[in-house]
Amino acid sequence: MKKHVSDYWNNGIKGHSNYDFVDVVVNDDNKLFIDPMLLEIVDGEWSKEANATVKSFFDAFYKSYRKKDTMKKKALLSHAGEQNGTRLGYGCGNNGKGNTVNGLLEIFAPLDQLLQEISTMEKAEDLPLLIPDFAEDGLSDLLTNVLHDQLNRFTLQKMEKYGVESNASLPFWTWDSIEKCWKEIERPSYCINGQELLVVPKYIVRKNYLFSTGQYFNRIILERIREEGGYMNGDKLIPKKDVVKAKRFSGEHWQYDESLSYTKKNNDALNEYHQKLPHFYAENGYSMENEELDEFIYGYPIEQTA
Repeated sequence: MKKHVSDYWNNGIKGHSNYDFVDVVVNDDNKLFIDPMLLEIVDGEWSKEANATVKSFFDAFYKSYRKKDTMKKKALLSHAGEQNGTRLGYGCGNNGKGNTVNGLLEIFAPLDQLLQEISTMEKAEDLPLLIPDFAEDGLSDLLTNVLHDQLNRFTLQKMEKYGVESNASLPFWTWDSIEKCWKEIERPSYCINGQELLVVPKYIVRKNYLFSTGQYFNRIILERIREEGGYMNGDKLIPKKDVVKAKRFSGEHWQYDESLSYTKKNNDALNEYHQKLPHFYAENGYSMENEELDEFIYGYPIEQTA
């Protein structure tokens, strides 16, 4: 039987209109992911602090790869593997290479060369665009580790609100944005069946990231090539959908290959994408609505009461 946080903390009362965190199933995976763009664009002190912490980590991360500092890379990835405290993502050891330092080093190996050619690659959301086999689950786990302290403090605040007492004191690693390194700390925590629980603000999660290689190609690169006079049929622009349809025969990873090739020659394309991403999110609604979360988490709508 599925159990939610609300079953432990609030007499089983359901509905995300009642909570500012995701009322996750605590004994199963919840295929939602922490979205770095939402950390960046959603207002609030918590997201502001979290975004600053994430930026601090990725500044150090990209610096280590630009300098090809193997020791620093290993140190930065030493506490970045699978994280099940939030119950988000796929969990259960299914994150493949992302579970280990060596696995992450293998995934990020292309960065050594990429960062010599793409000076504008600097943000968390650039990794799923330009690194194969690194998507929502891997990045969400990495962000959870980086933000472990903030998530722990958020969890303790919600526990206080509902009169729930800590039932454990746990050591964990988290990113220290002041010292710019991983730091092990011990804090009051909440465990269910011996496993730490970290509740996550509901406004920073999505089912899928809105940024992707496909979107980057369609919304930035394809537009730029058309403006430069490419993809023309005589004096008429070839419709985007026809370009994409024709290019599907170029190979399974054609969007990635073309995006990478274009960005290496035009580093500013990635900057343009960074600038336009908040607008793309605005087009689709920033965070998930309460009703959408209810359907996704509980599997049915929750009737709102006056």
